[in-house]
Amino acid sequence: MSERRGEAKAKKKKVNLTDEKTVEETMVEFPETEEVLVEEVEVDHEESDREKLEELNRRYLRVCADFDNFRRRTRQDQATSYEEGVMDTVQALMPVIDSLDSAIKASEKWETDEAREITEGIVLIGQQFDEALRKLGVVEIEGVGSQFDPNVHQVVLHAEEEGEPENVVTEVFRKGYKKGDRVIRHSMVKVVN
Repeated sequence: MSERRGEAKAKKKKVNLTDEKTVEETMVEFPETEEVLVEEVEVDHEESDREKLEELNRRYLRVCADFDNFRRRTRQDQATSYEEGVMDTVQALMPVIDSLDSAIKASEKWETDEAREITEGIVLIGQQFDEALRKLGVVEIEGVGSQFDPNVHQVVLHAEEEGEPENVVTEVFRKGYKKGDRVIRHSMVKVVN
């Protein structure tokens, strides 16, 4: 242990024995280096803060854009769901519409006053039903006298009639309906060739 103390003293002596000029130069150089390091650290902190701020800003803008896209998709999904709901409901009611039309056609043949009153009632119910469909944006596909359109008409019968223009609907067997450009049910028609 005494040897180690002697070595420590010797080292101290070596430091104490160094040239004063060298020690002063070292002292002068060290603070300048320290100032430069402090300035570099401050600049690094500023650049690091700017980079963090820019990254946070980019993330914020990305989140805002994602949220706007989410809102737009949600609105589109709601509108699509509403349209599909209306179409499904109207399709489910098609047999009722067909029954009303059949009842009106059958009751037109009756000749008693009571039968006419029943017919008028059925016609009024049919008109109310048509009005309800119009409020939902559902319209009847054009029928007799319209040009045949395979997108909205289903040909059940072809007929050869002279004097009639070609590809014209002459009779509707079952009404068709559409909402906007989407067909809910095709019209079943007779067409002249």
